[in-house]
Amino acid sequence: MKGDVARMLFYMAIRYEGDDGFPNLELNNSINGSTPWHGKISVLLAWNAEDPVSTFEMRRNDRIHSTWQGNRNPFIDHPEWADSIW
Repeated sequence: MKGDVARMLFYMAIRYEGDDGFPNLELNNSINGSTPWHGKISVLLAWNAEDPVSTFEMRRNDRIHSTWQGNRNPFIDHPEWADSIW
């Protein structure tokens, strides 16, 4: 499940860029208090590598796309993109 969480946080970091009234969620390697940063990128990248995308996660991404949001989590379709971005 750690890889699932990492990919969710990757998606949130690229989706919520501080517009539409949402905070700009950023991943970093610092532990912080009141800033909207979240995650520890080195740990999240390790989780992404150690826990590959599962069939359950792919199906969940398909269902979210077709039933609710109309968009996909690109880090489930292409987990390698996390290393390219961060």
